Amino acid sequence: MNTKRLNAGFEMPILGIGTFGFGGEHEANYSNDEECITAIRNALELGYTSIDTAEVYGGGHTEELVAEAIENYDRKKLFITTKVYKTNLHYEDVIKSAKASIERMKIEYIDLYLIHSSNPEIPIQETMKALNKLVEMGLVKNIGVCNFSIEELKEVQKYSKYKIVVNQMKYSLWTKTPPDIKTMEYCQKNDIMITAYKVLGRGKINEEKIQLITNLAKKYEKTEAQVMINWIISKKNTVAIFASKKISHLKENLGALRFKMDSSDYEKIDLLVGKNDSLNN
Repeated sequence: MNTKRLNAGFEMPILGIGTFGFGGEHEANYSNDEECITAIRNALELGYTSIDTAEVYGGGHTEELVAEAIENYDRKKLFITTKVYKTNLHYEDVIKSAKASIERMKIEYIDLYLIHSSNPEIPIQETMKALNKLVEMGLVKNIGVCNFSIEELKEVQKYSKYKIVVNQMKYSLWTKTPPDIKTMEYCQKNDIMITAYKVLGRGKINEEKIQLITNLAKKYEKTEAQVMINWIISKKNTVAIFASKKISHLKENLGALRFKMDSSDYEKIDLLVGKNDSLNN
């Protein structure tokens, strides 16, 4: 899998597999375990190496499914991201959560550990003290955040001994609110990787058609999903994750890596979110 690299040296795959809904949403659902395990294994067989999950997904069961899916694969070739939930951001809770995630996934370390969302009721200084400790213990290789604003990023950077390497953000034309372009720009200027999620609007790309995307798909003889993912990963320091249990979608989305559109076409999509070309490489 192709990767992107920050100036600071952090590197991660351009495309990754999200697991929200695998084994339940916020409570465990065991009814589709085999389908979920097979989907992750199919992705690995196709060349995906990045898996994104969280302790809250499926009430922890999703991480258990990840463990089963990866048990016969070389751990060193995988990039595993998980997240600590906002209610577990006190020092001892963060340490406990990380260890529990590691145990559920049957791994020795987490490649990227993210704060799932901010919690103003818990001092970020306390949370960061725990994340720093996890890095020092060797249980976590890299740390980051999800959906943090510029102000929140500045605050978390004050208390981190180690670089905040990722801000995971919604980035789609199918969200109710437009992408947070100012925060994206801050991340790019400050050497922080953006992991875009909900890139296809969780299936809305197939329901709510956007004429420009349809036209570009015809022009480049690609699917609309490939056009959208290609546009997102064309951005500086930006990678993408998506969730799919269908092998046809996994294969299709890999095709987003294999072409490049005209700069003017990237700009046309930018205009749909009220943006110029300053986010492009």
